[in-house]
Amino acid sequence: MLRYRDLRLFLGGAIVSQLGTQFTTVAMAWQMYELTSSALQVGLLGLCRAIPQIALALFGGMLADALDRRRLLMAVQLGTCIVSLGLTLLTLMQLIAPEALLAASVLFALGTAVETPTRQAVVPNLVAGQDLRPAIALSNTQRNVAMIAGPSLAGVALAFGSPAVCYGVDTASWLAMLLALLLIRTPLQKSSRTKMSFEALAGGARFVRKQQVILSFMVLDFGATLFGTSNSLLPVYARDILGAGPTGLGLLYAAPSVGAIGTAFALSGRVHIDRAGRWVLIGVAFYGACMMGFAVSHVLWLSLLMLAGTGAGNAVSAILRGTSNQLLTPDHLRGRVTAVNSVFTNGGPQLGQFESGLVASALGAELSAFTGGLGACALAGALALLPRVRGFRLSVHTAAPALA
Repeated sequence: MLRYRDLRLFLGGAIVSQLGTQFTTVAMAWQMYELTSSALQVGLLGLCRAIPQIALALFGGMLADALDRRRLLMAVQLGTCIVSLGLTLLTLMQLIAPEALLAASVLFALGTAVETPTRQAVVPNLVAGQDLRPAIALSNTQRNVAMIAGPSLAGVALAFGSPAVCYGVDTASWLAMLLALLLIRTPLQKSSRTKMSFEALAGGARFVRKQQVILSFMVLDFGATLFGTSNSLLPVYARDILGAGPTGLGLLYAAPSVGAIGTAFALSGRVHIDRAGRWVLIGVAFYGACMMGFAVSHVLWLSLLMLAGTGAGNAVSAILRGTSNQLLTPDHLRGRVTAVNSVFTNGGPQLGQFESGLVASALGAELSAFTGGLGACALAGALALLPRVRGFRLSVHTAAPALA
């Protein structure tokens, strides 16, 4: 995969920008919990991200198919850079408040609603068709490298510095992606641009509705992350259950990516999986089981191990789902279909943060995490009853059908 120069540039810029994003994610959660001592308030950060992402995802996908993807991504990088800079200044001036953190979450979500479908639609145009699965796995790997290093370093920065340091790193990181986009030579769109209209906006949703496998995978991802996401609980576990402090919080955030990165490396290399449907379901079930193990653990090393297991299970599911979606989707619809997918993949975890924080405020963090993992397992079992989903093979579906 690394023989593709422009793919190297794109993933290099992405890993730096995502590293900075992880600094901000950890800092905002810790700062909110320090200000309020409320798991529900931490969960509200997720809700404030979820609502704009779900509401505007289809519009963001239409923009990805209708506008120049390079310029669109550059505009998003500049906008999010300004938000990160604002958090830095407010924290340094000791003017930060829960309301400011919630507002920043909304603004970050607006950028994500446009960036996610655009960025994911770019990757298939940077490699040959036979290299798509390894390219998606490599993209998943670089994201998880950022999610390992970012939270760990952010925890150290919080322990010895302040959230302002984390926000400052994020501000600088957006510039790397801007530079990469300027240097890429390959056109980021192969097909002609789609005109912006309500008909075009609905095109991606219609396509997904007709594809049972794609739709089922999206529902599976949404439900599993809605029930099983534990991010809003990590500050509670780090401070009150495990007594690990901000450094431990960084390790807890990083642990899922430790498990995910090994899995992604394997799937980007010689490991070949054809029975994608079966392994997507197994991955989600394993994710849920490990989440239940994390819920009952009071020992830091065991908690980290269980979270690493959730990352491994999620990586198997995410890579095979992503490959399936891209193979089944024509290029002129990729932005909009990816946008529909992002409603599920981004909306689920963000709403899951709010759901877990809400349940934790009523029943406790441990019961919230345990029932979430149980829900993910139950959903995987329910979708395993669908023969077309359970028996889906990549080798049978190698060409993208046209939109009827």
